[in-house]
Amino acid sequence: MKNKFILFLCLISFLSFFLNTFKKDLTPPCFTADEAAFAYNGYSILNTGKDEYGNFMPLRLKSFNDNKLPLYSYLSIPFIKYMGLNTTSARALNDLVSIFIPIAVFFLVKELFNKKSIALIAAFLTASSLGLHLIGRQAHEAYLATLLITISSIFFIKSIKKISLWNSIWFVIPLALSLFTYQSSRIFLVYFFVFSIVYFFFFNKIKKPNKSIFISLIFFVLILFSYTDFKYNPTRLKTLFLFTNPGLQVKTQELRIEGGSRVLYNKLTVGLREAFFNHLKYFSPQFLAISGDENTRFGYGEMYPITPIEYFFIFVGIYYLFKNKEKWRWFILTLFFISPLSSSLTWTAISLTRSLFILIPAIIISSYGVYSFIKEHQNKRRLVIISILFIEAIFLFYSWNFYLNHYYKRGVVRFSMQCGYKELSSYVEKNYNKFDKFYISPEHGEPYIFLLFYNKYPPTSYQKQANLTEPDKYGFGQVEKFDKFIFSLTGSSGKKNVALIAYPHDFQELTQEQLLKIKKIKMDKDEFFWIQEVLD
Repeated sequence: MKNKFILFLCLISFLSFFLNTFKKDLTPPCFTADEAAFAYNGYSILNTGKDEYGNFMPLRLKSFNDNKLPLYSYLSIPFIKYMGLNTTSARALNDLVSIFIPIAVFFLVKELFNKKSIALIAAFLTASSLGLHLIGRQAHEAYLATLLITISSIFFIKSIKKISLWNSIWFVIPLALSLFTYQSSRIFLVYFFVFSIVYFFFFNKIKKPNKSIFISLIFFVLILFSYTDFKYNPTRLKTLFLFTNPGLQVKTQELRIEGGSRVLYNKLTVGLREAFFNHLKYFSPQFLAISGDENTRFGYGEMYPITPIEYFFIFVGIYYLFKNKEKWRWFILTLFFISPLSSSLTWTAISLTRSLFILIPAIIISSYGVYSFIKEHQNKRRLVIISILFIEAIFLFYSWNFYLNHYYKRGVVRFSMQCGYKELSSYVEKNYNKFDKFYISPEHGEPYIFLLFYNKYPPTSYQKQANLTEPDKYGFGQVEKFDKFIFSLTGSSGKKNVALIAYPHDFQELTQEQLLKIKKIKMDKDEFFWIQEVLD
């Protein structure tokens, strides 16, 4: 029996790896600036011990002034060393993560319910979840953070059951690592800290001499990470925070002008109301079971983060959690509830990446609902199982089919994924000696990082030139120039021996003869860049 469960778990992990790598050369259709930044910084650290700006072994990557957390870059270094700097090595870390996520979920569920059958259901739903793989198929740090928080959750439960040095270490290490992986991880650090205090001092009356040490250990990690925040002062977090959004102040003033009371309509009350309704959106079928992220880079209308039948069984699972008085029901439900908090407290659109971990407790609850529902209908067990599998298979097929065969062909997806930069970088490499300057429009993304990445620009050379402008209203800085590249069209007029690289609307004043000489970078019918070569 034990060998059978091991075999099933191995097959599920293989399925997860397969779904994370199958047709990856086609979808996602392109490589984004954030992916390029993680990979190039890993390449730079590998070769010089410093990031692109010359900071030695940093705990934050300055990047686009968004102060990226660096663990994904550090863990990508072995892949970059042995596979070279390319999209495959940049995404290889998440290919590896895809193998371990269903295993981690299996052991978490087993720890919660002590039933391997529920754990296998949860592992399968994790392996087949398009929502998780949408992020995992890219070089995105949220996928790695999800694995680390899941592992940490396993040993948190173990530590709650029996505090030991071993359990505490294995709880703290992945939790601490997750803090240097993705910004939303800090929510879980606070959650574990608060939950352990409440559990040990209010619900667990048994005296445990090690509980104060365990809580102090979490507090120490919290203080240590807070120090790095203080040291690096990540301005991007401040600009995203809901209560710092100028739009909130405008909305508050408008309500007051219309006669609203200052007591009812102030920055705090209006902000809390906005955050509350933002938070509710993350539990809606529209987000979880229909379209997910509003950014087409991470979501689309026919790609479900979890399937509608899984969403239905979340409610079934909640019912049975309380009916059966499961010991860890409050842990699971509160974990489910707080997971999107780091996203709902921002003013940006609904985001799958910032709330990715919500899929783990959602899958756990849904799996418990499926198991309990089948158990409740033992007299029709076979029919119930076949029906659930059939409906789930239909939803999974249509969702994955759309992603694998249609998603990457959509123009709006290609533009959001910043397509065209690979071909542009190839053009620049081939024509580098032909022109004195390349004037490149910065309208769409951060063009400099693609040139560094695709052309494997020597980090030692770039570190001497790296310069970032002050952050804009969104918290991003811009690289205005390096080498022969100027990321602006300003000043290009009348210049000779230059290449002007921009978008169709930037060339409206050209003559018909000049338009005929324009070179175009495109994919099928979608045009990304126009290139005007101005020679002597």
